[in-house]
Amino acid sequence: MPAPANPLSVRESAFQVCVRPIDLAQHEISVELRIPASRLEVATAAYLPVWTPGSYLVRDYARCLDRVRLQDAGGQEIQIIKTGTSRWEIPPLPKGGTLSYRLFCNELTVRTNHVDREHAQVVGAASFLALEGQEDAPYEIRFEGWPADWKIASALPETDGVFAAQDFDTLVDSPFELGAFRREAWVQDGAAFELVVGGEHNGDEARILSGTKAIVEACGRLFGGFPFERYVFLLVFRPDERGGLEHRDSTSLLADSHALGRPEGYYDLFTLIAHEFFHAWNVKRLRAPELGPFDYGRENPTRMLWFHEGFTSFIQYGLVLQAGVASWSWVVRRLASIWTEYTTRAGRREQSLEEASFDAWIRHYKPTAFSANSTVSYYDKGAAIAWMMDAQIRLASGGAHGLDHFFCTLWRRLGDASVSDGDLRELYRELTGRDPQAFWNDYLQGCAELDSREICQAYGLRFDKLAPWEAISREDARDPAVVERMRGYTGLAWSGPQPEIRHVEPGSPAARAGLSYGQEILAVNGWRTATAAEAQQRLQDIPVGGRAEVLASNRGRVFQCELDICESPLRSTRIQTLPAPSEEQRAAFQAWTHQPFPLPRRGTL
Repeated sequence: MPAPANPLSVRESAFQVCVRPIDLAQHEISVELRIPASRLEVATAAYLPVWTPGSYLVRDYARCLDRVRLQDAGGQEIQIIKTGTSRWEIPPLPKGGTLSYRLFCNELTVRTNHVDREHAQVVGAASFLALEGQEDAPYEIRFEGWPADWKIASALPETDGVFAAQDFDTLVDSPFELGAFRREAWVQDGAAFELVVGGEHNGDEARILSGTKAIVEACGRLFGGFPFERYVFLLVFRPDERGGLEHRDSTSLLADSHALGRPEGYYDLFTLIAHEFFHAWNVKRLRAPELGPFDYGRENPTRMLWFHEGFTSFIQYGLVLQAGVASWSWVVRRLASIWTEYTTRAGRREQSLEEASFDAWIRHYKPTAFSANSTVSYYDKGAAIAWMMDAQIRLASGGAHGLDHFFCTLWRRLGDASVSDGDLRELYRELTGRDPQAFWNDYLQGCAELDSREICQAYGLRFDKLAPWEAISREDARDPAVVERMRGYTGLAWSGPQPEIRHVEPGSPAARAGLSYGQEILAVNGWRTATAAEAQQRLQDIPVGGRAEVLASNRGRVFQCELDICESPLRSTRIQTLPAPSEEQRAAFQAWTHQPFPLPRRGTL
């Protein structure tokens, strides 16, 4: 650990923050905020953000903050009044003062604080107070009292153990990782990069590093360089964890410790890295007008998350293919899964992409049992719409350009600035030669069904719709009994291993029978069903056109109903390449993926 900075060496106008451990095993740390006299000439208020940019949910971080104390320059304790859940009034202090408080840090996500004996993740929004109206003031942060063998990583510049943030927005956007992590550094096209890896895992860190470098190179090639001087990847491994959160000059990443024993684990990790790194342009710099400067005390809704998140969710696949760190067979299965998820979701008829974006704060991040029937994901539908737009640009340019060119052009024209819906419409018009109104009406503001025809035309693909009994293995398909069992449909989905109903499809036999969310299936045709698997199996025993006598429980009260079995209307999507693509399609595929066109294996069509 670097030696503590001399307080006399810091700028007199800066807020000085010191972070210390209290009890690592109990996840407790303390934060001390020294406020210079110039900042306390009049009464003011301190506040903690209730959310963090990139994660659109009010998280009420102050629920993990207590022991708030204020002392004047002479060490005398001064009374402060809490006037809101995350706000404290502070009286004038002509000689300055010090605020101190305790934080409980035991929530390991990329949006929250986590501290234990192995590492510390300190998230700005969840950790640091600001003074109202003084968010443009500089901050200087140091860490004292931590284990001697721990290091500190952050995108903030550091001198003699002091990290400097030019203002509160920068501090909030710059997480810290502390621990005995591994760090690799390199330079690409004049920009300095660091990969910080903490935690144990079953993977090859040399492969992780080379894959990350390849993704960085692919993005730099797309945009003609980088919009920063230094960028830090903060990657932490823990069992069963996955997540990412973008920042202006860094990203926080969580990955499963045990996922890298197979190639697909690397593919998924590299896709996560590509997604978050692309956000350095899309959302951190090219951003909706509502996404900065921020109001940290309330929701900041925008109708453009479909562009920032959904389009990034499509671009990520092109990046990992171009970087050579994922296979086409894996990527196309992921794209088919996205298409299937959306086209089989009842909510697609209820909520538009713009509505999904605007309501992310109260619907996407706070799902209910009814969400599948009333909402869509701006990630998944946004990615599907992005692919459709990409194909339109590809067809209009003779295969030369796709959505990557859309972003490159937007960046060249606007750079680090606000991007509006009007900007996107005009560029769409320019690159496709089409009036944007129809596309926006159908797919962004309306609920029209997805259309894969131009994707197929541009890239030499085919989209097949498969019934459940058509998606089984060839061996199983030869058994009429297996096929018949796959034909049955009730509209029920389960919450887990217990026979508790998670979801009921609108208009399905289950809905008509009066079955609903949270109820438990106790028996089917007199057979006890102790697990969800048993309930599903007993229902599959009944042929299409048959009827089941179902015994169910609703909040402890038992009832009986009749459940009809009908043929399943569900269809999954399978995407395959054509056996004889045109030269234009081959060229377009190669321009998109930087890989040769993959001919289908014999017998797959």
